[in-house]
Amino acid sequence: MKNLSSAAIDELRRNARSVVRELGLLNDAYFAIGVTLAERHLLIELTTCLSPTMGEIAERLLLDKSTVSRLISKAVKKGYVKCISDKKDKRKRFLKITEKGKQTLNTFEPIAFNQTKQALLTLTDKEIETIHQGIALYAKGLRSSRVQNEADTEQLTPQHGASSGVSKIESLPEIYKLLNEMGYTVELFNQKDEKGLYEIFREVVDAGSQFPYECSSIKEFHRQFLTPQGQVYVCHSLDGEVIGGFYLRANYSGRSSHIANAAYMIRSTYRGNGVGSLLIKASLHFAKGLGLHAMQFNMVLSQNTMVVKLYEKLGFSIVGIIPQAVRNPDGSYQDGLVMHRKLDDL
Repeated sequence: MKNLSSAAIDELRRNARSVVRELGLLNDAYFAIGVTLAERHLLIELTTCLSPTMGEIAERLLLDKSTVSRLISKAVKKGYVKCISDKKDKRKRFLKITEKGKQTLNTFEPIAFNQTKQALLTLTDKEIETIHQGIALYAKGLRSSRVQNEADTEQLTPQHGASSGVSKIESLPEIYKLLNEMGYTVELFNQKDEKGLYEIFREVVDAGSQFPYECSSIKEFHRQFLTPQGQVYVCHSLDGEVIGGFYLRANYSGRSSHIANAAYMIRSTYRGNGVGSLLIKASLHFAKGLGLHAMQFNMVLSQNTMVVKLYEKLGFSIVGIIPQAVRNPDGSYQDGLVMHRKLDDL
């Protein structure tokens, strides 16, 4: 039926609003239990699929990954959910509901079940059947509309290379807020951070895909990161764990000291949730605050394509290529990329 009347649409919207109000969702019916509506849906999904990834949960809840990342971080902080790293690939993290999460689920599920049961008991069998069919059809219609809109948007979106594709660089307060919502903080290096930061340095260097260093000793860590000429920032989880960090310094001396340089590293179990991108953005603001005019990376490994794409997405350009600049563990070589970004547009 294509000739829908405005009255029919308004009537459905009124009834939908009435359902939301009767369920107590405007007052957050489960606030007294300590769980939000989004957390309730997250816990339910974790009982219907075995150890899903964050991406799978995002698809099920129809949320973008950054929103799901913040949702999961809060659920982890509350003790409802725990993250498990894949033994073979530490970059993969799976989600699992905890005992506390199960107890919380078992607290609010009877409330929702009985609320639905009591409502249905006031209706006839035929009316109940009509509700089942009606809600199923409405959900189908919403889903079909969403899929169509996504397809239309994809057609209108320029393909790779058709536009700059540069991401917005949020203000520094916005970056702090996003990090806090994900459960992280960024602070200047303190001596107590050395052990945790060195663990990440050793992990990254030994992996061989990000830095060209061959040695992962504590001495090399001090030489590369803890130099008196620069600043080091550390990213912590809310429980105090060091999950990453970066150094920031002038790339050159003398008349070229207005160009910044930085290097970033994230603990493998925390990669893939957007924290690395936020740290890079924060470093750009810090550099500009120090009076520096641009950021330059002198040796980005060309085979580290994910990082190269991320830098380009954040406004960096490849301004130079050093052929066969880095020797790989197997004896082959890869190019080194010089990447540059001005800071005047922040």
